Amino acid sequence: MSTRTLNRKSITMGALLAAAALVALACGSTDDSAEGSDPDAKPETVRLLTYDSFALDDDAAAAFTEATGARIEVIPAGDSGAMLAGALLTAGEPEADVIFGIDNTTVDKAVDGDLLEAFSPPAAEDLAPELGAPGDAADVLTPVDTSEVCVNVDSGWFADAGIDPPVDFEDLTSETLRDLLVVQNPVNSSPGLAFMLGTTEVFGEEGWLEYWQALKRNGVRVSPSWDDAYYNDYTVNGGDRPLVLSYASSPPAEVVFSEGALDEPVSTVADGTCVTQVEYAGVLAGAEHPELARDLVEFMLSDPWQEAVALSNFVYPVTDVELPEEFRLWAPRPADPVVLDAQAVGRNLDRWLEQWRSVME
Repeated sequence: MSTRTLNRKSITMGALLAAAALVALACGSTDDSAEGSDPDAKPETVRLLTYDSFALDDDAAAAFTEATGARIEVIPAGDSGAMLAGALLTAGEPEADVIFGIDNTTVDKAVDGDLLEAFSPPAAEDLAPELGAPGDAADVLTPVDTSEVCVNVDSGWFADAGIDPPVDFEDLTSETLRDLLVVQNPVNSSPGLAFMLGTTEVFGEEGWLEYWQALKRNGVRVSPSWDDAYYNDYTVNGGDRPLVLSYASSPPAEVVFSEGALDEPVSTVADGTCVTQVEYAGVLAGAEHPELARDLVEFMLSDPWQEAVALSNFVYPVTDVELPEEFRLWAPRPADPVVLDAQAVGRNLDRWLEQWRSVME
């Protein structure tokens, strides 16, 4: 078995095991003051609606339980698009107390649906202004983490093939990269949507559909989800595509999940393809436990939560906590990522998605 095959297998299995472990819910004990005098009383539970791939850090969850006496129950609801669609269908009578995973591509849809209760924790005032949700959305959504969606490159594959890897969006349509790229469907994938919207920003109203036509002619594969693209199609994990749409923070994940098989990432990032995402949390209107819901959203800006997001979900914190060494070594922030105009996205998203379908489906 070659070294590259061993590495791929180790990365895949390590990622699956780590994800399973991290999603386990914290069951920390609570003190008598939190539960009353009944020693058999169960602690209250605050329910967190989020996407399937979210990983709740055990230590952060235990710190929340210690601070509030309540446990966090994660309710996974598919990918981020399915999560939001389901939440909108039950607006006012939610199955959870807090929603997490609305991002700067779906802000307007969430706000228009009367889904959320007005709440902004005091700590949000200290965050960088560019992280805040636009307009009235800032009253109901709190930034929790940020990341860049970027094309990841299997550097070893390109070195072996003697081909220069792509640097920017334009390179992806090059004949030398025919049949090498896999992206996610923007209709139901958050990174896929961010990438599509990034092309509207880079190429403008007149040029972005022509760009997708060029990608299609060049053999781009559109996968239904990030999991499918990254774990099934990407060459690092045994697939046949050495270019995958993922995140700027994916390379350190390769090392962490390899369980010692790697001492540096296999992948690099095509810096000129990066699009900034910000993820938000909000209190669901009609929540069964609104006070605990506000406590949880506020806690998401605390040091225990913010220090955990990098290695639990491979995103960047929004507060000024220290990044882990893996991020400092292998996940520098892209120099000039595309920043989306959330209000323009809100006005045009449905039309743009229909136009994308007309070209790609």
